[in-house]
Amino acid sequence: MKLTTVQKITVVLLVMYLIWEIVVQYWATTEKTAVIRADLALIYPILLIFILISVVQIFRKK
Repeated sequence: MKLTTVQKITVVLLVMYLIWEIVVQYWATTEKTAVIRADLALIYPILLIFILISVVQIFRKK
C-alpha cells in the first residue's frame, strides 16, 4: 500500500511524539515539583487531526 503525503507526515509526527514523550518522562522524574504538561494541549490536537485525515484516506481508497 502506497502512503500519501499526509500519511507520511502522520507517521513522522507519531515517531517524533514518541521520542518527545520519552524525553519528557525522563525529565519529569528529575523534577521535584508537580509537572503540568501544557505541551499536550498543542500536541494532541495536531496528532488527532493528522490521524483522522490519514484514517479517512485509508478507507476512501478501498
